[in-house]
Amino acid sequence: MKNDPIVDEVRNNGLALAARYGDNIEAICKALKKREQTSGRIVVNRIPHRLAPKAKQPALHNLRHA
Repeated sequence: MKNDPIVDEVRNNGLALAARYGDNIEAICKALKKREQTSGRIVVNRIPHRLAPKAKQPALHNLRHA
C-alpha cells in the first residue's frame, strides 16, 4: 500500500495534539472548541434532518393487467 502524504500529515497532527493534552479526549475537545470559537472563521453545522416521507407509488406489477 502506498503512503499518502496528506493522510500521514493528518495522522501526525492528531498524534501531536493527543500528546500535547496527555491523550485526554476531554482536554482535546475543550481546546479544539476554544480554537473554533476564537478563530474568526464561520463554522458550518451540518445537523442531520429527516426527510418527509414520500407518497406511496403503486407497484408496477399491479398495473400490468389494468
